[in-house]
Amino acid sequence: MKSQIMKIRTPHIPAGISLEEGLSILSATGKVEEHDDEEELFYKVSYENFDIGFYQSEGKVTAAWYNDPTGRESDEGINQKVTLYLERYGKIEDWEEGINNGWIQFFNNNKNNIGMAYGVHKDVIRFNFFD
Repeated sequence: MKSQIMKIRTPHIPAGISLEEGLSILSATGKVEEHDDEEELFYKVSYENFDIGFYQSEGKVTAAWYNDPTGRESDEGINQKVTLYLERYGKIEDWEEGINNGWIQFFNNNKNNIGMAYGVHKDVIRFNFFD
């Protein structure tokens, strides 16, 4: 049996875009919810089988967040999904695996000034964009 090629279907939130561009991407997917946690503003959309959102500061998207069930049925599927998300934000060879504190696996891409935090237990991904 041939294995299927996995695809991620969440919209892409590029690094460094404006708040308006980010809201346009989210609103094309569904109704945008705004959350204020007193440190950052977070915008989120819940779609049929995934949640997607971003954090913003001073009118610029500073992080993208994905709650995507793709691949959750196996460790191999999760590893493939994480790799696909890393490739979305840079060449795979530019990513370095960072520490794993038991809850979060960190990855760094110093070439593109992006970090990724993968929530090991909840299978949630957050990309942080650095200046």
